[in-house]
Amino acid sequence: MVSTNKNFGNTIRNIRLEKGFSIRQVALQAGMANSYISQLENAKRNIPKPETLYKLAHGLRVSNEEMLSAAGIIQPHLLTTSEVSIPKNNDFLPVYRQISSGYPQGAQEDIDGRIRVNDDLLTKYGLENLLAFRVRTDGMNRIIPKGAIAILAKVTPSKIMNGDIEAVIIGIEAATLRHVYSYPDRIRLESDTWLSDSFKTLEYRYHDFEKNSSPIKIIGKLVQVIINFE
Repeated sequence: MVSTNKNFGNTIRNIRLEKGFSIRQVALQAGMANSYISQLENAKRNIPKPETLYKLAHGLRVSNEEMLSAAGIIQPHLLTTSEVSIPKNNDFLPVYRQISSGYPQGAQEDIDGRIRVNDDLLTKYGLENLLAFRVRTDGMNRIIPKGAIAILAKVTPSKIMNGDIEAVIIGIEAATLRHVYSYPDRIRLESDTWLSDSFKTLEYRYHDFEKNSSPIKIIGKLVQVIINFE
C-alpha cells in the first residue's frame, strides 16, 4: 500500500512520541532541521527519498526497513530480507550484475555473488526457473531501492497479470523493472519512481510483442526483493 503524506507524518510522529523524543532531538540525531521534521509530521512535505528516509530512521532510532515500510516503499506483497549471503556452493542462485540479452547463460564475469533463495520460492518455481540480478536504475525506487537484489521467476506472456512488476529488456538496453499492463491491442510499461519526469510510460503493440517482433522482451516476474541495510 502506498503511504500518503498524512499517514507518513502521523507514523513518524507516533514513533517519536513513543520513544519520548522531541522534534529537536530527532532533528539533531538525523542531521536535519527542526522545521523539516515538523513539516513532515504535519504532511506539509512529500514523503522523502530513500536516502533521506535512512537519515530519519537514524534520528528516530528505528531500522531502515521500518522507515521504508512507513513510507510505502516496501510493499507487503513483496518478500524482503536483510540477509545477503555469498557462499561458494553452486546450488545457490547467482546474482547477475545486469541482464542485457535475455535469460543469462551464467558467464562468471557477469556474476556478482550468490544468494540463498526462500524455500517457498524454490518449491513453487524450482531453482532453474529463478533469476537474480542487482538493481542498477531508479525506475522503481518507490518500491525497490537501487542496489537491491531482485529475484525473478520465468513467466510466459499469457501469465502476465496487470500491474505485476516484470524485468523487461527494451531494445539493446539492460533489463529494467516496470509495472506491466497487457491489453488486447498493446503492452504498457510503467515505472514507480520518485523521478517521474525521467521515466516515461511506454506502450507497444501487443501483436508485435506476441510475434516477438517488438523491441521489448519480458525476462521474468518480480517475486522477491532482497535489501542489505548495512
